[in-house]
Amino acid sequence: MKIITVISLLALVPFAALAQEKTDVPAGNTRTKITPKKTSTPQGWTDNFEAAKKQAAAEGKDILVAFSGSDWCGWCVRLEKEVFSEGNFAEKVSKFFVPVYIDNPNDLSLLSEHARKQNRALTDHYRIEGFPTVLLMDASGCIFAQTGYAAGGPEKYLEMLKKLRDDGKNSPEYKTQKALNAVPNGPDRVRKLDELLVPLPLPLQIANENYVDEILAADADGSLGLRAKYPYFTIVRPLKQELQAEVVRLSQLTDEALKAQGSPSDKATCMKIATEVLRKNADTLRKLRQRADKAQSMFAGNTHAARRVGAIQQQLHYLFSNYIDKE
Repeated sequence: MKIITVISLLALVPFAALAQEKTDVPAGNTRTKITPKKTSTPQGWTDNFEAAKKQAAAEGKDILVAFSGSDWCGWCVRLEKEVFSEGNFAEKVSKFFVPVYIDNPNDLSLLSEHARKQNRALTDHYRIEGFPTVLLMDASGCIFAQTGYAAGGPEKYLEMLKKLRDDGKNSPEYKTQKALNAVPNGPDRVRKLDELLVPLPLPLQIANENYVDEILAADADGSLGLRAKYPYFTIVRPLKQELQAEVVRLSQLTDEALKAQGSPSDKATCMKIATEVLRKNADTLRKLRQRADKAQSMFAGNTHAARRVGAIQQQLHYLFSNYIDKE
């Protein structure tokens, strides 16, 4: 039994739950056994994102990027089977979009050599937290709409994509994104970025995290009065990152302790060793719990930030109640 895997997965369960906020994946267990196939990229699609951007620019089209888990995600398989592989979907959607398939399978042999190098980085770059996620973007890579699985077959899905395209490219959020991309370098750049970012809802600020980080770096000491406008990025995001790093550290310590004990295979012994490691190294977790409790009072209501803080507290509560404080 690999207790490092057990601790990591159990501790990160609340973050996995947040994926449902960002995708249209139906509720329920989406993991299933998938029959292997030679390649995961549907016919008529490409797995080369940069080439797709160049093609879209040359042909005056937008890009449809489907992030999938073809050999473990049940809803991804349904989307491909019911939509992507039916009714000449690829041919029809190609009138408006260059379709790109970014797969994240357990079996990497399903990917081309190029996709193996590209897909994980793209998934991280666009902060994909749930599968399937379908992003609609222009030829520059600027997102204007997002969706996921939807029932009804290819024709209904195409109608939805056309509406998302029309609405998305006329949305204030997309126009703001284009404006952010167009802000020139110079002494007024940070102020102009701030003027565009502050009115946006938090999910869109997170989607433009690179610009927020630019502002925070320029106002590291808060003297410009900009840093205080982004409490999620200065309070909640560091909490999440530090907790994830601490879980990894504790998992490594547990793995070392298991090896020192001859790598026992029975669950009871493994859990006992894991508990001992967590109890001996719980100081950082206690400090993180205090910071999370303090952050909760700052982000009230059913807001994105409040839910993120709640997820962090849920993780910490799990570790303390099931390991550290358990009698």
